[in-house]
Amino acid sequence: MIERLQRIPFSQKILLANSLIVAMGAVAGTVITVWHVTSYPEEIHYELIAFFALGGWLISFVVNNWVLKQTLTPLDRLQSGVDDVRSGRRDVQVISPPISDDRFDRLIDTFNQMVRQQEADARRLHSLSQRILQAQEDERQRVARELHDEAAQALTSLLVRLRLLERARTPEEAQARVGELRELTAAALDEVRRVALDLRPKILDDLGLVAALGWRVDEFNAANAAQAALRVEGIEHRLPHTLELVFYRVAQEALNNAARHANATTVQMLLAMEGGTLSLQVTDNGAGFDSATQPNGGSSRHGGLGLLGIRERMEMIGGQLRIDSAPGRGTRLLVSAPVGESHG
Repeated sequence: MIERLQRIPFSQKILLANSLIVAMGAVAGTVITVWHVTSYPEEIHYELIAFFALGGWLISFVVNNWVLKQTLTPLDRLQSGVDDVRSGRRDVQVISPPISDDRFDRLIDTFNQMVRQQEADARRLHSLSQRILQAQEDERQRVARELHDEAAQALTSLLVRLRLLERARTPEEAQARVGELRELTAAALDEVRRVALDLRPKILDDLGLVAALGWRVDEFNAANAAQAALRVEGIEHRLPHTLELVFYRVAQEALNNAARHANATTVQMLLAMEGGTLSLQVTDNGAGFDSATQPNGGSSRHGGLGLLGIRERMEMIGGQLRIDSAPGRGTRLLVSAPVGESHG
């Protein structure tokens, strides 16, 4: 009963308080007036009028002041919480007082949820920033290693062949050295182009997502023991640029995870357009993992941003990520996003 009275809306509390004041004042005034008139019939009762006016005002002021103070306490606490958040605190939680208004309680609950969500977003952003920095460093190391192992060695071989060419004694020997130089130069150029394309495939800008994924699958099959296949359905034109870039990076990460961490032997990719929604499904027969206990799956410890990075990329374009995996049963990754002008 008390809780129900405490949850009465603010306006009804004031109305109820004033109604009680009026009712009690009318009863008390009537009783006192009747008694006074009966006891002192010859006297004029101006003092009663003054007494009732002063007493009624005083009681009304005290009661209304108490009701307003109790009812507005949630707003005071909420304002204090807002001030704390504005000052930089992120662990603020407002507690509803025992006597409150249901609407104020809902407002406080919403504020607390917003603060908790803000704190969770801040922690996730901090974690993602660290992962991005680590991924950038890993990518720099990878590029530096590939340039050193391939291009730098090829250029070193070129210098050696140039010295041999300088020492050539016959036109035939010089011609042979020139042929070797031509092959080494072509190999070094191919390696530099491969590294550049891996960082940003020009085919994605020129020909679009379907062609870029086809090229990526061919490169994957040439460089790995695992074999991938791509199937495309319902795509007849170029897609918005941002959408193409995100889906390409998702496919790239999925292929890398399948080959490097899942030890898969086959990877099936399906890129499809249906009802204004673009989807990409990547299925492998690798080791898999427990997706229920590891919602973020492959993390930065595997190189790159892993499934957390895929999830973040999809959220940027209003898309969704779904992972179906179990130890020893492979992994199925499904991403989808609406196709709209806002993504272009």
